Amino acid sequence: MQNNWTSEEIYLLTERGYALYQQGRYEEASIIFEGIAAADPLNTYARTALATVYLALGDANRAIKELSVVLERNPADEESRARRCEAYCHAGNWAEAGKDLAILRRTRASHHVQRLTWRLEAGKPFTY
Repeated sequence: MQNNWTSEEIYLLTERGYALYQQGRYEEASIIFEGIAAADPLNTYARTALATVYLALGDANRAIKELSVVLERNPADEESRARRCEAYCHAGNWAEAGKDLAILRRTRASHHVQRLTWRLEAGKPFTY
């Protein structure tokens, strides 16, 4: 961990960032989570929260980047894979969304699979 932040300080910052997110103050929440991710690059919660904030701000590509960092470290993280699949849908990147969905199907993450299947079907352009 950089900057000599204690675990308690990081926890308090994550609480503050989450509260800002809940209040719809996404820009401020992103600043906090970006700071945490910079100080503690391995902090999965901060990166996942940052991705959620980026989606709320309409920046799917930045969300994908954060979730990809998490998945590089832990490819079995079903929550992050489902969120990245959703972010790919927001970005209109149906091929990559389909790859994440296929992985979720193989791992039997059924609580995500049906919702994301509907999301992909609803968003994909119709082809003959």
